[in-house]
Amino acid sequence: MTADRAPEFQFGGRLSLDLTWTLRYRAVWPTALLASPDDLSAWLDAAGLPAPATPAGRDLADARALRESIYRAASALIDRHAIAPDDRDTINHRAAQPPPSPTLHTDGTRRLVAPENRELPAALSAIARDVIDLLTVHDDRLRRCEGPSCSLLFHDSSRPGTRRWCSTTRCGNKVNTKAYRARRSTPNGESTEQPRL
Repeated sequence: MTADRAPEFQFGGRLSLDLTWTLRYRAVWPTALLASPDDLSAWLDAAGLPAPATPAGRDLADARALRESIYRAASALIDRHAIAPDDRDTINHRAAQPPPSPTLHTDGTRRLVAPENRELPAALSAIARDVIDLLTVHDDRLRRCEGPSCSLLFHDSSRPGTRRWCSTTRCGNKVNTKAYRARRSTPNGESTEQPRL
């Protein structure tokens, strides 16, 4: 990680979309959480993926390129457009690499490992394979967060399938709090219009 800050990685349950969450507030104030090779190594470790011992600038560029292809491909499906051939090629190229192997460790935990010097290609393969699974399920549960100034993508795995936010504790809470305050500010306690997001 960079010395002046520690990225606040968050995970939503889909490895491929979690990678896209490393660029926040895309529409209003793009905030990069993968600013250095060390940040990439920290994210891979937090995601449970094998990381290069000494990541290089090229590793960071490869991870960012896959991240952006995933974001554009998922956004295309959400917006009911075709996935761009370049993005499809990038995802397919990464998925074609051997993925990491699951191993059972002595402490009873499952870890993903890759051959030495193949950690990043294996990690990117796992991510690309996840997005291929996600993009081909066609369940209409791939969504863009409706939170104010948020552009994170998520897969709605809730039972009713009506989730609107990347996280109910983050964006959902902000929207609900704003709506509550708007209702409380009227004499009857009822808002005459929906709060602006």
